[in-house]
Amino acid sequence: MGLGRRLLVAALFLVADTAPGAARVELARAPRLDLPRVVSPAPALVEARLRLPARAQLAIEREIDRAIERGEMPGAMVIAGNRAGVFFRRAFGLHSVEPRRPLGEDAVFDLASVTKAVATATGLAALVEDGRVRYDDLVAKHLPAFAAEDKRRITLRHLLTHTSGLPAVNAVPLSRLEGIATTPLLDEPGARYRYSDLGFIVLGEVVARAAGEPLERFVARRLFEPLGLSDTEFRPAPGPRLVPTAREGADFLTGTVHDPRARALGGVAGHAGLFSSADDLGRLARCLLASGSLDGRRVLREGTVRDMTRALEVPGARVALGWDSPDEPAAAAFSAQSFGHEGFTGTSLWIDPVRDRFVVFLSSRLHPDGKGRVAPTAQAIRTLVAHAEPEPDQPRVELGIDRLAREGFARLRGRRVALLTHAPARDASGRRALDLLASAPGLSLVRVVTPEHGLSASEEGAVPDGRDARTGLPVLSSYGAGASSRAWAGVDTVVVDLVDAGARFYTYVATLLEALESGRRVVVLDRPNPSGGLRVAGPVSRGVPRSLVDPHPLPVMHGMTLGELARFMAHERRLAVGPEVVPLGGWRREMRFEDTGLPWFDPSPNLRSPRAALLYPGVALFEFTNLSVGRGTATPFELVGAPWLDARAVIQSVGPMAGVRLEARDFTPETPPFRGQVCQGIRFSIHDPAELSPLTLAFALARALRAVHPTEWRYEGVGVLLRNDAAERALAAGARPEAVEASFALDLEELAVRRRQWLLY
Repeated sequence: MGLGRRLLVAALFLVADTAPGAARVELARAPRLDLPRVVSPAPALVEARLRLPARAQLAIEREIDRAIERGEMPGAMVIAGNRAGVFFRRAFGLHSVEPRRPLGEDAVFDLASVTKAVATATGLAALVEDGRVRYDDLVAKHLPAFAAEDKRRITLRHLLTHTSGLPAVNAVPLSRLEGIATTPLLDEPGARYRYSDLGFIVLGEVVARAAGEPLERFVARRLFEPLGLSDTEFRPAPGPRLVPTAREGADFLTGTVHDPRARALGGVAGHAGLFSSADDLGRLARCLLASGSLDGRRVLREGTVRDMTRALEVPGARVALGWDSPDEPAAAAFSAQSFGHEGFTGTSLWIDPVRDRFVVFLSSRLHPDGKGRVAPTAQAIRTLVAHAEPEPDQPRVELGIDRLAREGFARLRGRRVALLTHAPARDASGRRALDLLASAPGLSLVRVVTPEHGLSASEEGAVPDGRDARTGLPVLSSYGAGASSRAWAGVDTVVVDLVDAGARFYTYVATLLEALESGRRVVVLDRPNPSGGLRVAGPVSRGVPRSLVDPHPLPVMHGMTLGELARFMAHERRLAVGPEVVPLGGWRREMRFEDTGLPWFDPSPNLRSPRAALLYPGVALFEFTNLSVGRGTATPFELVGAPWLDARAVIQSVGPMAGVRLEARDFTPETPPFRGQVCQGIRFSIHDPAELSPLTLAFALARALRAVHPTEWRYEGVGVLLRNDAAERALAAGARPEAVEASFALDLEELAVRRRQWLLY
């Protein structure tokens, strides 16, 4: 059944079933499951190193402009890309017409039936992978109500392929499982394709029963959080990013699911109810194009993705397991192996593994009068993307390790080398620097020396010495008493390749300084500062007594690459042997990590995305106070909280901040402090990285905490990492951020002058 016929069926039942008050009563009784929105790995948006040609971009704009002019939708958000990232991203038109607001690129839409594929089918696939269910299980195995004579032969595969015999819908009061179990079948199971919302409501129940937890919690924990989908959830909290759909009474539905059956079920159902943004769906698409892996993390096995998305011929249609496959000439712009889904509200996601393309099209065609029509426009955009050849957008940044390899490792020939590194230090294609040097000709790699967190960069605290399984080389941790004297024994050259965070108290700075003081020749393989090279912020530290978090007088954000920092510290400390830096190629100081086109590998267990790296210099200051900074969640340093915190009062006291939104969001950390306790949290959602100042944010938050919680918050711990007397006194006095920054402005200017001659880019 084509999209048009499915939408017509759904529309007929929507008209018939929105009247009963039972749906609204059920929704009023169903509390919102307040999930902690903790999301991991991940960049907010990874830009591909490609872009659509200008002609294709103009054609997409024309298609959408015409649809808006025809009154078919108020606006739309489009993202197109491939497994590497996004090469087209743009918002068009209005967010709402009453009042008139422009649509933002971070808008959150009611996905309607796209829920079937993104949440229910993919969640079931994860359960199959985990061995909890099989596609050919009888539904009655999981739901005894389906043991009745006419339904006992229905399998999960029948439900996924819409061949169960269940009708499309029934009356809203009967939309619960008991009502569906007594609804007569229209066909024998497996006899005919008949698109059915009821079948996916049943599947949602199967997922919840098999997972042992509610559908919304399981898919959030198993799929959305590992993928970094921060906007994808059932029953979202109210907020200005939510796009309204149809009118109900005097108001528009905003953040409440449009589908009446999903509303009757409390907003969570297997067939509808999910809300999301285009960025989130783009990340999911990239994961599926990469056979279940995203940003170096595997979420689903390759076979799981292949089985879920493989096209199947069933009586009357061609489908995948919970996804659609091309069955109409208009869908042929993407290959026969493509898959996707559309939603009644005007949403669609389509993915083509053959052409390595995806298109996300999100609109609210039901706003304001319920008469919009977007399927032809969405199809036209898919066709344009399918036939356009993306072109290079910007040159790839060449890493120091890539340049060293391109030179044939000539500068290390004949040397006995100790390599100070960890697993995140990789070349542009993802190979460890360790593996490259271990196999390089003409040099002798004697040992591997690791910083805090060990070779894997995933351990907490001191890591015991060991041996690298892949190369057989001895591995010595420099993070421990007496380690430095052993680390450099018997070598004449120390090669340093570390992924740094750009903050003075990130302990890799201290480890770099130890290498510089080894008396050996030091070769630093340079890497980008994840926050760019323009940010120099925060008070200059004392540097005395020297420690892992204060190895040298530096501001919190030093704005240097590791190679530049090595040159600067070697000069300041008057070391006899200065470092040799293998520089970056194509890097500019204004570049943030997202601009480099490089994959992100976590440099430590709690720094899991460029987003977190940008927030880290400010948020980490609170780590030694009685606040959680998100350790033990999927998004460390992207939120703070405590059981005693009044998050909304603190947010109100902070007020608007450039580049970032503060949102109240409860969470329960799995590690101290507050392990297992529900914390009232403040989540930091970056919407403009160029405008965000992490230190200004930290100072504003500290002032608000002092005002709202003068006795509960133990502010003295900020000084552990701040390491500047004047700034600490200003914070203790509750000074405004600009006054705190004025207390160290002259020191910062003087340091900026001193470092200038040691910059490389």
